[in-house]
Amino acid sequence: MTAEEPRYIEIAILTHPDAADGLFDVLQSLGARGVAEERGPLNVRVTSYLIADDKTEENTRAVRARLAALERQGIRIGPGTIAVHTVEPTAWREIWREHFEVLKIAPGLVVVPSWESYEPESGECVLVLDPGAAFGTGGHATTRLCLRALLAHLRPGDRVADVGCGSGILSIAAAALGAREVVATDSDSSALPVARANAVKNRVTDRIRFAEADLLPTASDPFDLIVCNIVAEEIARLAESFPGLLARGGRFIGSGFLTGTVPAVEDALARGGLDMVETIGEEGWAACIAARPSRTR
Repeated sequence: MTAEEPRYIEIAILTHPDAADGLFDVLQSLGARGVAEERGPLNVRVTSYLIADDKTEENTRAVRARLAALERQGIRIGPGTIAVHTVEPTAWREIWREHFEVLKIAPGLVVVPSWESYEPESGECVLVLDPGAAFGTGGHATTRLCLRALLAHLRPGDRVADVGCGSGILSIAAAALGAREVVATDSDSSALPVARANAVKNRVTDRIRFAEADLLPTASDPFDLIVCNIVAEEIARLAESFPGLLARGGRFIGSGFLTGTVPAVEDALARGGLDMVETIGEEGWAACIAARPSRTR
């Protein structure tokens, strides 16, 4: 067993559809390498994969606590059952492939699994991706929101930071959409080889630099755009640091949180010194776009 191919713990939660969205952020915060939904007529199965370690019981308790919290909020949780078992690396890759298909994110932007063939239409930007042991395929609403925000707010020649890069999908999209340089960070060392391999597949390695860091990049030059698809608590923790990393007029794209958390995120960004530009949403999830003021107040 190599460090690049760990064993995984599959946590499968059978719950009511109303509770499904409320589980994604806690699973991502626990380090989920992927989260998939299988919807039935009455219930939904939310399945996540975490690296096997001595925190399995602790992680399971965290999921149970989130279900209980959702129920206290008046949200139906249905059966609320949790099944846990160990998955070998090769089995995990095959399981995850079943949940990853060609995704048309927005007009002109398509995410294609590395094992699928796809004939692009004229003018389409195609991102080829293998999620490996990292989070981020474009299948989740927060990733789609970030990709659409990049389409709307990235300018050719921008210097971009991808905070919590996971599979590298947002870094690769930024480079493919015209960024001159992307600095991609992740605190999870197992994600970086996956992200680098995906950059190779998309022929953008000359414009992306990957680094292991507790999220924020260290750089002498300011960024024109920062994209950050992590949980709300982390965005709030880092909010005061973003203006110092952005050039004047630079934009911030943040997602990874439910719409109910938007006021807290907007407040943290404002207290950090950023002006809100817009908030977009999909399937109960949100992305906030903000900017560093062009002039000193």
